[in-house]
Amino acid sequence: MLRKAFDNDEIIDEIERCIWAEGGRAVRDIAIALGLPSGNAIEINEALGVVSAIILGPGFDAEVIEASESRVNGRITSCPMLNTHRELGLPTAGTHLHCQAFCENGIQGMNPRYAMGYTKRMCRGDDCCEYAVELKR
Repeated sequence: MLRKAFDNDEIIDEIERCIWAEGGRAVRDIAIALGLPSGNAIEINEALGVVSAIILGPGFDAEVIEASESRVNGRITSCPMLNTHRELGLPTAGTHLHCQAFCENGIQGMNPRYAMGYTKRMCRGDDCCEYAVELKR
């Protein structure tokens, strides 16, 4: 629908990024309603996984590579957001921006002492997404 209204991918990506940022802000409320703890990186990673599956639907295939209370390294090999874009024939170029906005705002809402960053992204052509949830320095 946005693509029909606007003929500018940058504008569309910015609108979608804002929408996903708001979705990320809802992560905190859902996590609280479910009683999910978010006091450390392990708890935040688990809570984000649960709430993401609720909001985005099933289809995540993720594993924790390394975990401590201050940092979790994880890998995702299947993502419902990316899968839906592909199934609908939509471009995936801006998907990483939407995902980052969702995850960053979700983590900030649950515990502002933590941040998330990606080193690999499937929507940018990598074979998986690799990320870290870690205590800010």
